[in-house]
Amino acid sequence: MKKAKFNQGYEIEPDGENRLVTFRGDGISWAAYVVFPIGFLVILGFTLPVPFLWPIPIIALIGMGYLIYLMFQKQSFTLTPNGVIKNGVEYEQDRISEILIDNPMDKSIEIVGQPSLIVGGTGVAGASVAAMGAMTHAATSAVVGANLAISRSSAKRRFRVRARYGSKVVTLARNLKQDHAISIFRLLTDD
Repeated sequence: MKKAKFNQGYEIEPDGENRLVTFRGDGISWAAYVVFPIGFLVILGFTLPVPFLWPIPIIALIGMGYLIYLMFQKQSFTLTPNGVIKNGVEYEQDRISEILIDNPMDKSIEIVGQPSLIVGGTGVAGASVAAMGAMTHAATSAVVGANLAISRSSAKRRFRVRARYGSKVVTLARNLKQDHAISIFRLLTDD
């Protein structure tokens, strides 16, 4: 019988009284591996005949590379006895009113856990549709359809874990699958 591999979705390194929590984003969806090359080839096809447009494919390639880098980027925050430190700023535990999970690419809102688990956002036509839509302005309907497919599949990897601190919402983790986000949410709420 084979034992299941246990993966929390994050690593904790003790640092005196503090605990450094590190993890990676869940990357891009399978559809992006199909749509990005097709989108790049479409851009290349439209700009290749016109010499003054040749920088556009290079800019598009750099932009796509940067987006992919952000999706896999290593992330961290520090848990202290008094709160959470993110990007060098400490947020006091007593003033954090809730920890929430949301998804900027999904409009549905659902309250699920304690203190409050909110899943919601600004819609499926999010950042990847806007960026790819602008770059493939003259694309065929097949590329536009593929663009919608990447948005739907990207939404599955865009969950964020956030803390409400007064009137401000601080993002502690981003670009995660739902299960990964719930694991970090439980770390923050079960202690």
